[in-house]
Amino acid sequence: MDVIEPVVDIVKDVVPTVKKYFKYQICHNDYVNKFKEMQTRLKHRRQDVEEKLRAQLRQPGKIAKKEVEAWLEKADHETAEKVVEDLICKGGCFTYICSSRKLDKRTQSTEGTFKQGEKYTSAGESLVEDTSSIEYWATVFEERQKRLKLRQKDIEAKLETQLMQPGKIASMEVKDWLKKVGQQIPIKVEDLINQGGCSSLSNLRRKIEELKQIFEQGEKYTSADESLVVDTPAIEYWATVFEEKQERLKHQKEDIEANLKTQRMQPGKIARKEVEEWLEKAGQQIGIKVEDLISQGEISQGGCSSLSNLRRKIEESRQILEQGKEFTNAGVILVRDDHSIKGFPLLVEKCSGRDDIQEKILEWLKGDHVTRIAVSGMGGVGKTTIMKNVHNQLLIESKFKNVIWVTVSKDFNITVQQKMKFDILQFQKKIASSLKLEREPDHENETKLAALISQRLGQGSFLLILDDVWEPFSLEDVGISNRVGNNGCKLVLTTRSKDVARAMDCNVIHVNPLRPKEALELFSEKIGSDVFSDGKIKRDIEPFLKQILQKCDGVPLAIVTVAKSMQGKLLPRHWKLALSEFSKFESIIDCLKFSYECLEQQCQQCFLCCALYPEDYEIRKEKLIEYWIEEGLIYKEGKTREAMNWKGHDILDKLVDNCLLQSVENEDEEECVSMHDLLREMALEISPQFLVKAGIALEKLPEEHEWRENLLKVSLMRNHITEIPSSMPSPRCPMLTTLLLSNNKISTIPEAFFEHILGLKIVDLSKNRQLSRLPSSISKLEKLTALLLRGCESLREVPALSNLVGLKKLDLLRTSIEELPQGLNMLTNLKYLGLGGRLSETLVEPLQNLSKLQHLLVIANPNAETEFKWETIGIWGKLQNLEKLVLGCLDNLNMVFGEVGAIAESTSLPAGTFSSLKYIGVGECNKIKKLCSVRWLEYLQKLQTVEVDDCQQLEEIIGSKSKGGEKVTLPNLERLKLKELPQLKTIYNGSLICDSIKRIEIYDCENIESVFSSGFNPLPNLEYLALINLKHLKFVFDEEGLGLLPRVPPTRFFSLKEIRVFRCNQLKKVFSYGWLLHYFQSLETIEVSWCSQMEELISSSAHEEEKVTLPKLERLELTSLPLLKSICSHSSVLICDSIQSLTITNCEKLKRIPLNFPLIDNAQSSHPPSLKEIVVFPKEWWESLEWDHPNAKDILFPFCKFPPIWGPLTWA
Repeated sequence: MDVIEPVVDIVKDVVPTVKKYFKYQICHNDYVNKFKEMQTRLKHRRQDVEEKLRAQLRQPGKIAKKEVEAWLEKADHETAEKVVEDLICKGGCFTYICSSRKLDKRTQSTEGTFKQGEKYTSAGESLVEDTSSIEYWATVFEERQKRLKLRQKDIEAKLETQLMQPGKIASMEVKDWLKKVGQQIPIKVEDLINQGGCSSLSNLRRKIEELKQIFEQGEKYTSADESLVVDTPAIEYWATVFEEKQERLKHQKEDIEANLKTQRMQPGKIARKEVEEWLEKAGQQIGIKVEDLISQGEISQGGCSSLSNLRRKIEESRQILEQGKEFTNAGVILVRDDHSIKGFPLLVEKCSGRDDIQEKILEWLKGDHVTRIAVSGMGGVGKTTIMKNVHNQLLIESKFKNVIWVTVSKDFNITVQQKMKFDILQFQKKIASSLKLEREPDHENETKLAALISQRLGQGSFLLILDDVWEPFSLEDVGISNRVGNNGCKLVLTTRSKDVARAMDCNVIHVNPLRPKEALELFSEKIGSDVFSDGKIKRDIEPFLKQILQKCDGVPLAIVTVAKSMQGKLLPRHWKLALSEFSKFESIIDCLKFSYECLEQQCQQCFLCCALYPEDYEIRKEKLIEYWIEEGLIYKEGKTREAMNWKGHDILDKLVDNCLLQSVENEDEEECVSMHDLLREMALEISPQFLVKAGIALEKLPEEHEWRENLLKVSLMRNHITEIPSSMPSPRCPMLTTLLLSNNKISTIPEAFFEHILGLKIVDLSKNRQLSRLPSSISKLEKLTALLLRGCESLREVPALSNLVGLKKLDLLRTSIEELPQGLNMLTNLKYLGLGGRLSETLVEPLQNLSKLQHLLVIANPNAETEFKWETIGIWGKLQNLEKLVLGCLDNLNMVFGEVGAIAESTSLPAGTFSSLKYIGVGECNKIKKLCSVRWLEYLQKLQTVEVDDCQQLEEIIGSKSKGGEKVTLPNLERLKLKELPQLKTIYNGSLICDSIKRIEIYDCENIESVFSSGFNPLPNLEYLALINLKHLKFVFDEEGLGLLPRVPPTRFFSLKEIRVFRCNQLKKVFSYGWLLHYFQSLETIEVSWCSQMEELISSSAHEEEKVTLPKLERLELTSLPLLKSICSHSSVLICDSIQSLTITNCEKLKRIPLNFPLIDNAQSSHPPSLKEIVVFPKEWWESLEWDHPNAKDILFPFCKFPPIWGPLTWA
């Protein structure tokens, strides 16, 4: 009992509590169930909303509304399983009460979420909105473009089929639709996205809608029953359209010509090249008449071909009109600065020992008192060298607007009635050429030409330098007397005669021979350090050297020539032997002969041949070497033409190194050599068997008695000979091997002229434009090795050549021959063949026997109605020695190497096909769309150079049938030059390996998008890149793979030394910082000019370094970049310690030149150590520049030059 009673008391106390506990538990379970029920309902609603949202998101350009996304996220949280567990508290009654309250509150919240989602289940409620992602719409735009392009192809294919029906043309409706498509397809996404934001999105969506509408409009044309053609109107209708186009073109041309004439009145301005080309093209098109086309049979009344041809002419006119719109816009600039008027720097060495004379001349020229100067002195004393240095100095100064150099020599002295007379007209023509006056009929009249010269020179101050004047002449007759002395205009001439100087009323500066000390300095400078020890002449050589110098008599030409000949002669016996030779000499020419006699015999013969050219003539190096090959001077059996060419350059280098020839550049900037007149005199003295009357305005052949029996070579080139009289007998010169009559006006040659000169090996009649036929006696020249007739534009037939079995070179380019010469296939020794004219024959038969052929040039006359039949594939395997192939003006040519006619893809060519081919040149072949097919590359493995010019339909260089292309190799390709290819878009749509390429030049290819595909392989040896007038080029080096040279690995441009970018008007930058830093550290020259959209040279992002280093950069030129704001980023510094020349002209938005200023020993800033000049224009822009360094302007100013805008350093 005692135990039970306490237990009873405890139970009495616990029972109420237990009852309460179970009561709260039951109540709590109700809350849990209610909450779970609400969770389930919300979960179902969320699923319904998600399913509806997924359905609506399938619409293009839609994204979920933010409020819907928020509701779904909230519902997802509310329906999570762990919510219940988190809300239920473990414990007694109090905890049940607490949990119940939380559950009740959460149930109400879940119920609210459930009710909130009710509107999203409504059938009319949209859960989505339009996206604002520009990337998304860009993708949609490109996808729509692809669909439209596919539809375009389908409709064009259908149209092409329907047009095969006779008398049908495309309906205007279809034409308009195709035109719209043509306008939409080329649009680029990046062009629509200007600055990002709403406007970009609006542009994109508007264009997408346009694409959609055009796509839908085209749907009806895909129907099988829909006709896309209509009946062709009568030919009279098209003739009227053609004439209307011509009339519009005529008016447009007149407007442009009038505007051009006005703009050309500005001093120092000439027409832009593209304007000249357009005017020429328009003029040709205007000259076409419908009746002429009909009479020529090109159009036959009523036929389909007539309509096709006429409509083609109409389309040509339309294209020219469209191109001309660019030149009719208000404010368009049709002219450019003619920097060539100011002059080009002349190649010349420094004047040793002549500084005082040079300074005296410059002092007189810069002053106001002396207007006529004559520099006189004996031949070889250095007059020309002094004036070339003066000329080059004045080019970079602003004293004279025009600096004109004319070499006079004896070219302008003609024989009239047994007396020498100065040829004023020829002299005027040379001045007119230097002034870039356009050739006009007035140029044949002395008085009118004098007026034209005077007018041009009156546009500003000029300096006229006349080198090597032999006879006085009237300045008034030339057209310059009233200019010299006025407006700062001056005259300088060099002459051997003081009498000439006095007759021309000049102040004379006489050039004496060098004094002994100066002569020794010049000799030591040219011979090198081998004969010196500690700066002094070696004792065992000194006595001989001084005596040799005495014989040179202080004449620089003799000193330099002898010094070069004695290079490497280190032993006293060499000098003693030389002195023994010199002791016999009595004149300067004798001294010069010593240098000649030191040459190898082969070099001697090559040197003597240079005397066959006119005095002071600038001989093109390539032409001279070709002549040496023709003469057999560097010919060796089995040698390739390339090897002979190398040998020729080697000989040229020796002659230049020995100062027997001078390296010069002609007006076209071609590499040339010239011969000092003293050296020419010496060469002719050594060669008494030469008869040379070249370039002296000779009008008749030499008299009969001058054709001596012992003559070896006769040169009458570049004269005015009009005929060889029929009364003149054949010269009796049995030893004569060379007859040079090029660049004359010969119209007839007597039939028997060659009867008695049967030993001839070379006959050069090139550029006798009036010569219409050759005498039959030329067929008897069995020893002939070269027959040169290039430029005989009237020549229509050539006698039989079958007897000329020794002929190695036959040049018929730019003739008018209508049939291949009879016996051409018998010339089995032929190595060079140039064919031109109006031929319409197959080349297979004549070529199949010419297995030794090395150079083949087939160039039809541009204006001739001609069709060469290019069916030569069958004989390619026989031309295993062919090194050079040039094709031009072949309008029926579709592909140079490819699947032509019956030649199938699987056809294999004979072994050795093109095994020697190194050069391919193609020009003006307007039907060609690709140069070769990819399978032909395996036969072109020796190819080194490819040049393609003016092929209007060319789309790619290498064609591939597979879309992605194949991996191909051209292991020896060194140079690629592409010019005026308006349809070119790519070189090859695949992976091209050409590790050896050194130069890439691309000009006027307005539609080019990329040179190679993204699989393009390395260019580790590329040294030179020129991109000229590429209107649609947007990237040069683009790390995103979009540019001209797409994404490439780091080793690809390590050798690049020079890059030129000109008139690429969509280009905004050239380099990015990262690429420049890693890939272009060998750059020496950067030249960017006339790029209207260029904003920065080197772009960089914010995280990139602030220093841009180009350790080898020597020249940076930026010209006419109106939007250029920075060379590199605004905070970057350009470190280029090798910089020598910096040119910035007409870049007026550029406010900062980020040059680095190195510190010198005293911690003072200095200019870059190699800096020589800074050329800027305008000067006011220089004054407005902002500088990072406080003393920058003062440090750099001494290097500044401020040329006028027409100066030689501004771009044309």
